Amino acid sequence: MSDSIEISGVIEEIFPEQVISDKFKKREFILLHAPNPDYPEHLKIEITNDKCVLLDKYKLGDAVDIGINLKGRKSQSNGNYYNTLQCWKILHSEGGSNNKDNDEDNIF
Repeated sequence: MSDSIEISGVIEEIFPEQVISDKFKKREFILLHAPNPDYPEHLKIEITNDKCVLLDKYKLGDAVDIGINLKGRKSQSNGNYYNTLQCWKILHSEGGSNNKDNDEDNIF
């Protein structure tokens, strides 16, 4: 079961789409999350499959509210553990970017 968290921040970087297999692709971005300005968090967030194009509406410096699920898995090949922050919702924040058209389409 995944835990869902909603956080706010500023988009610091957006990476190109990565095709992992014919059934899976992902696109990552860095969210600057600073609940304590003295200790900002730089979080790598991923969006997957047909939702990758939703990042095209956003640019560096946009203030956003996102919903993420915490994902974790154990590799069958080497026994290592991996965590992922997987975005399921992204919206422009109030008082953020002026590009707020069709934000309701961004809920996945």
